Parts: sequence; structure tokens; C-alpha cells
Amino acid sequence: MGSSEQAGEETPERERSPFAKPGFIASAVGIGLIVVLGGVVVLTSTPGGKSEDDARPAAPTSGVPASPAPPAPKATASSATSSCPALKDTDTSEGGIADLRSIGLSWKKLGPLNLPLSQQSGPAVTDGQVARCFAHTPRGALLALANISVRSANGPGWRDVVEQQVYPDETKAVYEQSVAANRSDWTSDYPPEFGLPQLSGYKLVSYSADTAVVDLAFQTPGGKVLSMPLTARWHQGDWKQKMAPDGGQTELAAPKDTIDGYMMFPRG
Repeated sequence: MGSSEQAGEETPERERSPFAKPGFIASAVGIGLIVVLGGVVVLTSTPGGKSEDDARPAAPTSGVPASPAPPAPKATASSATSSCPALKDTDTSEGGIADLRSIGLSWKKLGPLNLPLSQQSGPAVTDGQVARCFAHTPRGALLALANISVRSANGPGWRDVVEQQVYPDETKAVYEQSVAANRSDWTSDYPPEFGLPQLSGYKLVSYSADTAVVDLAFQTPGGKVLSMPLTARWHQGDWKQKMAPDGGQTELAAPKDTIDGYMMFPRG
């Protein structure tokens, strides 16, 4: 692990859509591009991020609108993480997620991927490929899902991210197996960087102190939109991504006719 760093054509049948397959991956929130490989989505960056030497990710997707969270699993030595520093973002109102500029949103590259971060909302700690410690707020959940979804499926350290930042229930092992199977055909830690949809918008589906569901919208160069709802759960002092039973990140990915209804990510 690296040194720690304080912060900073629609298809009529769903079965035929690559977005509905296990391993579909949502990547970084912000200005990024996504590629679908056998059901896996990988985000690639647009110009303008700072480099992060020891990272390279893409990830599977899973997020079902939240049902009441079950009792948290017992902590284990491998799942427990060190305490997180206090963050300035304490706004738990759902309306607060509309304002990302006020939390100093910026972008940092993880290999070719452009990921969002904020000194106020997290991640507050980066250790190798793991970027953790997000604010216990809607904005913190949004940034957590943007990062974990990509980091847990791309780059050499993806297994560390799965171990520490994927919610520890029965779907975790299925997800890890799905990512490993999807990555087996890759010739590098990243997917191709051409012809990718762009991460354009987001909206908060629901939020409570223990569960958040955020819908991320990706847009292709031709203007088609893909909706990808992801779920985060608060566990052991930080947001963890809850994966889908099928081994993907979400079972609810679907094409949309328009980007209307989504809030747009700030672009610089």
C-alpha cells in the first residue's frame, strides 16, 4: 500500500443490454468517460486531472434503491479501518447535494481516470488505491460512490478497495469474483479509452443516516443517456458501496431519452 495522504440503441429486452449484466461499472463522478466491456463499465478521463501514480481503475455496478438496512455485519480485522478525520461538510439536507461548488470539488487522476474529490466532503485519506473517509452527508455519499465504483474494479489495487470499501454482506464475494472474471481478458489495468459515454449528471434518489441511493447519468457522444442507480451504506464510520446480488453494481441500469431531471456536475 502507498503512503497515507490527508485530503484532500435501447434494446427491447433488458437481458440483451450490456448495462444489465453483472460487472457493469460506474466510475468517477465528474467529467469522465465510460466503456462497457462484457458488462463492465470503465471510466476514462478528460484532460485536466492531477496524476496519481499508483492507481488505475474501473468497476462493477450495483445499487438497488434502499430498503431498510439490515444489522451491520461484525467488524473483522480485515474490514475495520482506522478512524477518519472530521470533515467540514455536515449538511445532511437532501437539497445540499445540488451544490458541489461550495465544497471545493476538484478532480484527480487515477491512471487515465478522472475522479472527484473535495477537502470538505472527502475522500479525506488516500492510501494506495483506497480513497476513504467521506462526509456523513448526501454529498459525501455521492463522492464515495463515484470513487469506490471505479476503484473497486480497475487498477492493480482493486482488491484492496473491494476488501475495505465494499459493504460486507453476501454480495461482496460475488462482486469480487465478477470483477476478476471480467478483468481476465484485459491486457492492462484499464479498458480502451475510445468511444466512451461521459459521466454527466446525478440525482439523489433517497438518503438516510445509514443508506443513500444516487442515480448517476452517463451520456454517449451521440447523446444517448444511461441511468445507473448505486447504493451506499454507512458502516464502521464511512460510506461503503452495496453491490447487487448478481455480482454487478446495479440491477437497475437503464437507457433514458434525455438528461433532463439530473443535476449536472461542475466542469472546472
